[in-house]
Amino acid sequence: MSPELRSIVEEAYGVFGVYRPAAPTLSVCHCNVCMTEETELELVKTPLREIPSGLLAEYTNSAHGWDDGPIAREMRYFLPRYFELIADYDPPDHMGIDICLRRLGYAKWREKWPAQEEQIIDRFFDAFLVASLSKLDLVHWPVGWRLEFDLGDVLTMIVTADGDIGRALAAWDAAADPAATIHMAALREDVLSTQTRTCWHSAYLDEHKEAADKIGAFLMRAEVDRRIEAAFFAVEDPRLQAILSDATVS
Repeated sequence: MSPELRSIVEEAYGVFGVYRPAAPTLSVCHCNVCMTEETELELVKTPLREIPSGLLAEYTNSAHGWDDGPIAREMRYFLPRYFELIADYDPPDHMGIDICLRRLGYAKWREKWPAQEEQIIDRFFDAFLVASLSKLDLVHWPVGWRLEFDLGDVLTMIVTADGDIGRALAAWDAAADPAATIHMAALREDVLSTQTRTCWHSAYLDEHKEAADKIGAFLMRAEVDRRIEAAFFAVEDPRLQAILSDATVS
């Protein structure tokens, strides 16, 4: 975890530390595919900072409804631990990072929560995106070398949590090259262009067309072409050079 992220996570524990679940039980579903009562008891009894990712993932999977009272307090209680686990790339969701904070999308937190809480969420998203740019490990696919870490999952997480995608993209734009541009090049593969629309495609953004369009426009700017060219000559690894070259707009 980067020092900046560590600082933000610790601050989040303080900001949201006033919240506790409203009752000894949680607002979760106990159907056959959701949380058992035994798991609920374990989650309630475990100190917040010690909750393992798999256990909190059971809450992510089983907490379906939303209200601005007990459920909102419950989610804010768990939120710093969500941040900490996400920052350690151990997201508390069986599906991964991309929709692990989707319940925030129901909260209208930017409108209803105190400014201090709003600001720490925004700062976490910015810092986590920028920290993720350092993940440049490669994996070989039949089509060639690709980045092992998909930054698109981070973008999807921010959008589905009702984060400020414009702010996050600005933080990415200001980040250091060549890493920032390598990730831009990698995501160009998922940009779809038609006569009426240019958008970045994610299976989870069908209901977030404005955000998908904004990401697509961000990735396809002429400025990104210039950065890709500069990054190509700044890296020595031919595998990264191939990713950059493949993303060049002809």
